[in-house]
Amino acid sequence: MRYPDATAFRQALEERLSNRAPAGADTARDRKRVVFDRFLARLIISAPGLWVLKGGFALDLRLAGRARTTRDIDLDWQAAEEELLDTLLDAASTDAGDFFSFPVERSGTPPDRPGGSRRFRVTAALAGRTFDTFVLDVGVRSDPITDPETVLTSDLLTFAGIEPVSVPTMPLELQVAEKLHAYTRRYQGSRPSTRVKDLIDLAIIASLFALDAASLREAISTTFSIRAEHEPPRELPAPPAEWAVPYRELAVPVEVSTDLHDGYVAAAALLDPILDGTTIAGAWSPEVRTWRREP
Repeated sequence: MRYPDATAFRQALEERLSNRAPAGADTARDRKRVVFDRFLARLIISAPGLWVLKGGFALDLRLAGRARTTRDIDLDWQAAEEELLDTLLDAASTDAGDFFSFPVERSGTPPDRPGGSRRFRVTAALAGRTFDTFVLDVGVRSDPITDPETVLTSDLLTFAGIEPVSVPTMPLELQVAEKLHAYTRRYQGSRPSTRVKDLIDLAIIASLFALDAASLREAISTTFSIRAEHEPPRELPAPPAEWAVPYRELAVPVEVSTDLHDGYVAAAALLDPILDGTTIAGAWSPEVRTWRREP
């Protein structure tokens, strides 16, 4: 840390974030990235190997800005559920050498999430004042991910001598499987999904990332089996027409087609050959949006 106290660091950080705005940076989003970085750094110290990052911020780290904006952190907890709260409180009190503190409060159960999820409200305080707040959603995972991928946080804090941290992250194939499950499940009162963000994320992944067919098939099978709510579809269902406007609003900042049908076509090209069994091995080529057999 290159600053002598919390007040000096906060002043420098606020100036740094404000100075990025004229170049097109989203200041509110950058603030979230800073506090997410610092909270995850504490979890890495206090609970190594007990959690993995998933959700919107996991995509944000992979995409360096092209992911949709997210206001929360999604984690999978891979230890005993009764240890979760104490671990979060330990993380909140961990000194990471950055002058932040992170009071954590219970905030009920996330709506429309599979059983076992817990929600917390986290305040990021710096120099005696709130810097930002966020929601932390934690799902208790019954099948631990033994080989998570790792992604680096941003370099927003290197000016202060704080380096990016390496975050254990859910494999992309498993994240696709969970988004497929959320997109296709029925919610309370037999409501269909209203999670437009899942289709946006699937379209982005289909457009930008290589995936392994066998890993994706296994991830889909495992996810649907464990959650035991419905069977995987044989093809990706088309979204309802009323998604067109919210889809367009989400698509503009992430630089994908704003047309709902285009997003569906991209996601279906990725998933349908896996769901109907015509592709059991090979690699997804995002450049041409097709599965290719490995030599």
